[in-house]
This record gives sequence, structure tokens and C-alpha cells, in this order.
Amino acid sequence: MSGAELPAQPGKDLIPAQRRALILDLMRDGNGASITALAERLSASESTVRRDLDYLTERGYIERSHGGAMLKGARPTTFEPQYEIGSLTQHAEKVAIGAAAAELVEAGQSVIFDSSSTVLEAAYAVARRAIEITAVTNDLKIASALAAQPAIRVIVPGGTLRGGSFTLIGEPGAGMLAGLHVDLAFIGIQALSRLRLADSSIEIADIKRRMIEAARNVVLLADSSKLQQTSFCEVCGAERAQRIVTDDRIAARDRKALEKLGVTVTLVQAETRR
Repeated sequence: MSGAELPAQPGKDLIPAQRRALILDLMRDGNGASITALAERLSASESTVRRDLDYLTERGYIERSHGGAMLKGARPTTFEPQYEIGSLTQHAEKVAIGAAAAELVEAGQSVIFDSSSTVLEAAYAVARRAIEITAVTNDLKIASALAAQPAIRVIVPGGTLRGGSFTLIGEPGAGMLAGLHVDLAFIGIQALSRLRLADSSIEIADIKRRMIEAARNVVLLADSSKLQQTSFCEVCGAERAQRIVTDDRIAARDRKALEKLGVTVTLVQAETRR
């Protein structure tokens, strides 16, 4: 049981979403790339790469440059990646973060799984452990992943399905969360700039806030790129989390700042870089 994955050796079998996610990852590694270099790395034609770059430019991911492109420096604060692309970017990091997070879960606990592609990887890893827990989630894909394991009792509070995602928002879910007391909450986030959790949607930020308030222990699951991003609506300060699980590309200054707030920082290394 696992999430969508990028092939170890990219080739012509890549679907567009996989190819575009890999382009973003390659640009993040090198702060930009040429069309020629991308075509070679993806085993794709330069015309295909140009179409992908046009697509990503139109949707605010990147900026075109002569003969190539680079990641957009300052995206609009309401920017939100498409699910098909967002779930595949930094995928190796997300898998490693999810695996580490799953080890924090103990049998008999009640656990909130926030709607997030990184939290989804934690859900897959928890399901593989086959331990008895009560899981609460506002994400239909996470609910399905957990429900595949008979030992896990899955509660979906309900709400309205948000367009283009598997996320439920609003009532009755928001009201139900306000009355819960759980042992642990896995929270994903759009941005963690200046040690403040933020998201692109007021409704999503509200749900996350309620999840955090309901939990005895809050674990933030976020790859290191989230610390360089800002987003529209603030959720809370990073000090509300007891722990953050992130990858080892986090800047030393950010790690020290989090630890100064009393947040335990757990670092993982993506499988592709081991």
C-alpha cells in the first residue's frame, strides 16, 4: 500500500502530472533548469518540456527565462498547487516523513489525520503497522487508506467536499472537531514562513486550527520547502506543535529557531538521496 510514485528512472511512461512534478523538483534542486537539460533528465522531447513549462507558468509555479525556467520567487499568497502535482512534488521526502511519523503512533490512541499529501503518506505507513487506533480525518483519500486496515476505526466528521481535492470543510465536521479530545494530531501545512503556520484558504485554516486545539500532542509534517513559503491565512504559531518531522534540507537557522520555541525537530532523509 503506497501513494502515487515517480519512477526511479524517468522515461516516456511518465504521465503529465508526474513529469511536471519532477520538473519542479529538479528546479528546486538547482534553482532553475534549461529546456535541454530537462528534456535529457526526463527522457522527453524538448517540445514536450516546453508545453510543460508553459502549463506550469500559466498556473503560477514557475517563471520562464531564456531557454529554460526557474521557480517563481514570490507566489500569490492564495496560490495552491493542483492536487495531482502537489502530491508528487518532494514525494520522496513526503514518504520518508510519513514513515517516521507513523512510528510515533501507539496502539489504542486516537489520532487526527489532517488533509495533506504528506499526512497521507503517514496514513499509509500507519495502516501497514496494523495497530488498533481510532482515526479521525477530513480527507476522503486518507479515510480510504486507513479503512483498508481492519484494525483501524475510521471517523469522518463530514462537511462539504472542496473542489479539486479530497478535503472536507465546514459543518458538521468543524463543529464535531470542537468537541473532540485526541491523543495525537498529524497536521500538514501550506507554509511555515517566520515560524507561523499558514494556508491558502480561510476554511482550511479554520479546520486545522480546530484539529490542533483538539489534540494533546501536535506533530507537524512538512518538507523543508514549506519554511520558505508564505500563505494567505494564518493558523497559529509553530510553538503550538510539540514536534515537526521534516527533511534534512531544512536550514540550520530554521531548525535552531524551532528548537528555541521548544519544538522537537525530527529530520529524515529521502530514499533517493541515501
